[in-house]
Amino acid sequence: MNKPFNDESVEVLVKKYLVKNGTQLDLRIKYIGDAGVDYLANCPDLIDLEILNLERNEITDKGIQYLARSSIITNLKELHLERNEVGDAGAIAIANSSNFSYLNFINFWKNKVGAEGAKAIASSTHLVNLKNLDLAQNNIGDEGAKALAGSRMLAGIEYLEVFGSGLTEEGKKKLKECDTFPKLQHLVLE
Repeated sequence: MNKPFNDESVEVLVKKYLVKNGTQLDLRIKYIGDAGVDYLANCPDLIDLEILNLERNEITDKGIQYLARSSIITNLKELHLERNEVGDAGAIAIANSSNFSYLNFINFWKNKVGAEGAKAIASSTHLVNLKNLDLAQNNIGDEGAKALAGSRMLAGIEYLEVFGSGLTEEGKKKLKECDTFPKLQHLVLE
């Protein structure tokens, strides 16, 4: 696949950018798409992967579903998905997969996650280790904010970002006044 900033195959990119004893892979702005994520999900070299940066790679819900079903990538602690095309189905796949049980950081900034995705994240029994959740520039709206504010699964959240995600003053108020996040240090609403 030839894209503006990348003319190497995903196989070559893994060999080139997999670092720290196989625990970190930074593929931001490599345009690997869903087919590239399918390769990653089945790549035995990624068995110890803990940090995966897939920012701006034209990934859709289909690519996220590959990760959610992977029998190899099961120990992620950080997942960067900024500026992709991930919607509710992708967020739901993450929320429902035990592959993401170790996640403490996930960044959905500027994707297409709506209220259903936010509800799935809020009620996930797998995402209980999350400390940092970025849903800014999505479309979770007041319904998604209400689900987050009422979540008992996300008690460890320390950083929550939801600006530009369709919240009215009512949705912002729900998050500001909730007692759901006893460890919250940063709430970014605007």
